[in-house]
Amino acid sequence: MRSINTDGQTKAQSGSVPTPYQESDTQTKRISRSKLGKSASSTLHSQLSDLMREKVYSRAWAAGSKIPSEHELMDRFGLSRGTVRHAIKSLVDEGLLVQSHGRGTFVAEGGISHPAGDRPISFAESLRKQGKSFVTEVLDQEMLPAPTDVAYELKEAPGTPMLFMRRVRSVGGEPIMCIESWISVDRCPGIENADYTKEGQFEVVERCSGKHPAHAKVRYTARAAGTEHGAYLHCDESAPLLVLEQTISFEDRTPFEWSLSWLTAGQAVVGEVTQRVSD
Repeated sequence: MRSINTDGQTKAQSGSVPTPYQESDTQTKRISRSKLGKSASSTLHSQLSDLMREKVYSRAWAAGSKIPSEHELMDRFGLSRGTVRHAIKSLVDEGLLVQSHGRGTFVAEGGISHPAGDRPISFAESLRKQGKSFVTEVLDQEMLPAPTDVAYELKEAPGTPMLFMRRVRSVGGEPIMCIESWISVDRCPGIENADYTKEGQFEVVERCSGKHPAHAKVRYTARAAGTEHGAYLHCDESAPLLVLEQTISFEDRTPFEWSLSWLTAGQAVVGEVTQRVSD
């Protein structure tokens, strides 16, 4: 059996046909040597980003493998260091690559997944179940009058005092999510006094309300980070984020919290869907 390698040459294969998961170290480290089109309408760094992104998506570069160095990429494509660094940073911001000081740049391992369904998403519980150690930093925790749209979601009067809280969770020293919550203190009395660096929010809710968070209405959107959330999550303002809007209720369907959770690239929200088959 014969195949075409990344340089367009024909080589013999022995044994079974390798899948994208079975690339050898030599294949993993190779990259097409064809020059990028300098007359193309897209920028050179975006062309290089596209090429490297395809290597990751096709699994030609396996998860955890080291990609070619900046010098190798500069030499192979005749590009400046700034252009190569810009291309690499784009893929780091997307969560496809990770950089390790003194070691190089690697293809990111499998991302973090969070379960979805009718139940509220507890990110702390999700991370613990995946064996991820995390640190929670509380950036804001104050009583504020509820904006009209928040009050509507929580079935309260506009301007009702509520707890506003902004937290950033980090794994391995890198921020992965920013959670912004509005919580009804009437339905969770004393919740404003909790230490959220030591207690999970749902634990505090149960302790203060005597009720169990049981239902959630969830909406998913994709947004650019913007200046503010880019600063919170240490990413470029144009970096893509997955934003989850949740209205969370007790078992009796009384809502007590409305939140926005901003997730960095490389994370997923996973659920199961059952399709009923009709005759």
